[in-house]
Amino acid sequence: MNFAIMRELGSLIEELKDPRLSAMTSVTQVDVNRDLSIAKVYVSVFGTDAERESSLEALRSAATRLQMAVSQRIVIRTMPRLTFIADTLLQTSANMDQLIDQVIAEDNRRHTDRVEEPPKGAI
Repeated sequence: MNFAIMRELGSLIEELKDPRLSAMTSVTQVDVNRDLSIAKVYVSVFGTDAERESSLEALRSAATRLQMAVSQRIVIRTMPRLTFIADTLLQTSANMDQLIDQVIAEDNRRHTDRVEEPPKGAI
């Protein structure tokens, strides 16, 4: 059920016409609790913190409409209430990649800046 909700929300979010919603918004995971009352929807927004918060506000304001649309698309006993949560894993990974690249570049610079001493006894 998590995957079905995730798939449907992904396509529904693409159809939203809210100007606050970033074009780079995607659903990364959905976790529905056991009693089907709540679905935590993890959303990744590529962009600035302001764009991320703006997109989450747009999704939260459209939550009831999205919930109704999902319930019409999939067969489910009880449609859980959608709660949208920022998934920062992709942004964190991108930041880590950037830090690793900086460390490698700094390390390479240090090794190329080092003047090699000629071996002893060489003329």
